[in-house]
Amino acid sequence: MRHAAGLLALSFAVAATVHAEPQKAPQQIAKDSLSDHTALLTPIQVDSLTLTPIVATGPAAAGDEQLLVLDEAMAAKKVKIREISDGTVNSLTFINQAQQPVFVLAGEVILGGKQDRIIGRNTVIPANTTQAVPVYCVESGRWTGETKEFSTGKALAHGRLRGQASYRAQRDVWNEVAAKNVARKTTNSSDTYRRVAQQQSDGTLGRMEKQVDEALAKLPAADRSRMVGYAVALNGSVATVDVFASPALFKKLETKLVRSYLTEAIDIAARKDIKPPTSTDVKAFMADAEKAAEQRSYDTPAAETSVKGGERAFKAKVGYKKAAPASASPKADAAAAPEPAQTVYENYQAK
Repeated sequence: MRHAAGLLALSFAVAATVHAEPQKAPQQIAKDSLSDHTALLTPIQVDSLTLTPIVATGPAAAGDEQLLVLDEAMAAKKVKIREISDGTVNSLTFINQAQQPVFVLAGEVILGGKQDRIIGRNTVIPANTTQAVPVYCVESGRWTGETKEFSTGKALAHGRLRGQASYRAQRDVWNEVAAKNVARKTTNSSDTYRRVAQQQSDGTLGRMEKQVDEALAKLPAADRSRMVGYAVALNGSVATVDVFASPALFKKLETKLVRSYLTEAIDIAARKDIKPPTSTDVKAFMADAEKAAEQRSYDTPAAETSVKGGERAFKAKVGYKKAAPASASPKADAAAAPEPAQTVYENYQAK
């Protein structure tokens, strides 16, 4: 990738499963990896789900510390999301009143308006900006509402639904919502996804989440502080890879991500003798998407975004365009070449 070759040249060092011997010291992990940027740690196996933490092995990327995420911005009443006039299914008005840009993930659940929705693209919304953002409806049986406002569902859609939102069409999103409602026994009159979303925090995922938390607690503090993402497998097959450029942004979204992975896995019966994917497996999965042509996705004044689609995996990338500090000379500001976008997030999702 042109903008972040270092991040894309992900390197990995894979240890045995969580019940094996303690992993190597951080400096040994770095030596075993193929580059100096990232490494896979010990896989965490919970039923059909394998979560393999990804850590940065080089200096943390700088520049995204000022990025807010959706939940914190809405809690601080810095962001409002509204229907557009009389309502448009696949677009909403995003009002960012904060002095900081807001990073959003495709698949973040928002509730209210005429239909519950999920964010449709990974991107960065600039500070002090009002603009239309792409969304997908996750409630096919309702088109009424007492308010045009939305609140955060404090949840991230499961992997297959995130994939439909990032790379497919509205009909594919509705089909996946309906299938998940059947699997979760949350079928309802308007076929909304909100009941599945609510299960991410009502204790339904508690046993699985506790096992993940306990495994993460055993990691050395140095590794935990350098975590930037996860490689996710279902019954041993790679399904999702989420990688952030820095631990700071990842930490803000980790709980949402993990609960999303658990929501995906909870309805998949575990096979016997599951083998966690190797670093070769993970890299092959990512390489499948990387070989495809890059297409623009949803750029904003603060973000360059793109997608790729391979034979078995999709890829989405977000590059953050930092605002340059103003100088004493307006002419100099106008003449200065803009800084290239810094990659802050990449997602690889199974088709």
